[in-house]
Amino acid sequence: MEDLVSVERALAIGLARARPIVETERVDLCDVTGRILAQTIRADAPLPRFDYSAMDGYALDTSSLSAGIPTLLKVTGSIAAGPTIGSPALQSGCAVRILTGAPIPAGADAVVAQEDVRREGDSIILSRALRPADNIRRRGEDVSEGDSLIEAGTAMGPLQAGVAAACGYPGVRVFRKLRVTMFTTGSELRQLGESIRPGEIYDANRFILRSLLGRPWIEIVDLGSCVDQPSKLRAIFQSAAARADVIVSAGGISVGDEDHVVEAFQRCGGKLWVRKVAIKPGKPLVLGKLADSTYIGLPGNPGALFTTFKVIVDRILEVCAGIRPAGDRECTAIANFDWKGRPGRTTYLPATLSGVESGLPLIELLPDANSGKLYQLSRAGGFVVIAPEMVSIERGAKIRWQPFTA
Repeated sequence: MEDLVSVERALAIGLARARPIVETERVDLCDVTGRILAQTIRADAPLPRFDYSAMDGYALDTSSLSAGIPTLLKVTGSIAAGPTIGSPALQSGCAVRILTGAPIPAGADAVVAQEDVRREGDSIILSRALRPADNIRRRGEDVSEGDSLIEAGTAMGPLQAGVAAACGYPGVRVFRKLRVTMFTTGSELRQLGESIRPGEIYDANRFILRSLLGRPWIEIVDLGSCVDQPSKLRAIFQSAAARADVIVSAGGISVGDEDHVVEAFQRCGGKLWVRKVAIKPGKPLVLGKLADSTYIGLPGNPGALFTTFKVIVDRILEVCAGIRPAGDRECTAIANFDWKGRPGRTTYLPATLSGVESGLPLIELLPDANSGKLYQLSRAGGFVVIAPEMVSIERGAKIRWQPFTA
């Protein structure tokens, strides 16, 4: 095991050794939002399934129109969305009243919008020329029969659910939820509702971690908080490993006299992959394996916990859950600040989007922000990502920007 690894190396190790879920379950389409698809959705028919009108208006045959405008056409019937049995066919030189979504009648090749005609009794007066296919949605223009529409590993959202429904899927197979067991550590931690004595703090990390893990594809097992005692830490690791795909802890992984988490993990048979990462904030970061569970040990500093989770842990959990790899989560932006620092670690500075310049996001650092200022971090919209060799940034320079929504 390397002593200190880069962010890229730590992420590569975590992704390569993570164990993806293979078990699946079938869920009703009503309950699929946020779940990870375990099959490919294919079209069993073209979409749309038939030619239909894109708007309320009148269906007609453009080849039968006279050269002059305006043109008088007799209206010989009406078609609404629904079954087409008994629907009128278009007679030569006539028009059919048609509503949005209704099938195009035989003989028609265009639809004129109702606002582009004047109705006089059982006739309309066409005030502008039409081209074939105007205002018609053609059969198969969106999807051809047999097309692969949604790949396995996709997180199902409202539009994906809509596509599956349009293809007639009442339910789909998804990967079962990823079971993540979490706990926080620290003898100084108190839970909400408990009284606070000097030297004690409320356990904010527990709620940061629960929120970070709060995904539709994760089943959280919260083991609460554990004091800094090796025997109790070993017991909580054993309990976690018995029920988890992934174990996540917060705190106690540095090298202080009361940091017993890593030793307890190893005493339980845990194998370390990564011990320290060249990231700021968050140098203490543990990746490893205990029995069949992937283990992720996060720093106890709230800002470092949040940063390392967003940069590294998010992606490892996605691989474990069966999610297809996403693209680059960073983009180019413009610095609306000056910065000086020391080289050595990849630095993630909390910042806000303050505008747009030359088509790129304009980014401003939060004033006096650091990893211990939880409120300041809560105001950020993303990280400015600074390479380990950089020592300064000047206002107006191009920078790397990783929004939290990515």
